[in-house]
Amino acid sequence: MPQEKDSYVEGVLKLYRCMPDTRSRPRRADRELAGQLQRRGIGLDVVEIALRLATARRRMRPTDADPLPPIRSLHYFLPVIDELSAEAPPDGYLEYLRHALRDENKEIGSVTPANTQRRSAEHDCAARQLRLPLELGAGPKKDVSS
Repeated sequence: MPQEKDSYVEGVLKLYRCMPDTRSRPRRADRELAGQLQRRGIGLDVVEIALRLATARRRMRPTDADPLPPIRSLHYFLPVIDELSAEAPPDGYLEYLRHALRDENKEIGSVTPANTQRRSAEHDCAARQLRLPLELGAGPKKDVSS
């Protein structure tokens, strides 16, 4: 059991370190929170979805908005983890977020296996249900003609 806990905690911390704007070295409080998530029975897939969803929400901000400060703790993601543990995301949502957050230079790290490399019907369904555009820059354009 301790080895199982260690691998869960390390998986959560790996996901955290791979997210943009996070500390490269997690704090002791981050490790403790990962242990609490494991004791609560929160699956690694839920944690990954929460981290990716929070990251997508940060990236979807208007381009003229003030920049956000770096994320200093895993606790930043806790409200989204709680949100997803209360109501499970639709099937295919993790795959959808992996696609939506793919960076041209590298893909955000993952500790849970991808179901498929191609977009699936579940992926498309998740995109429609959550109304998060596939292309992060998609959406209404600001009128600058005046």
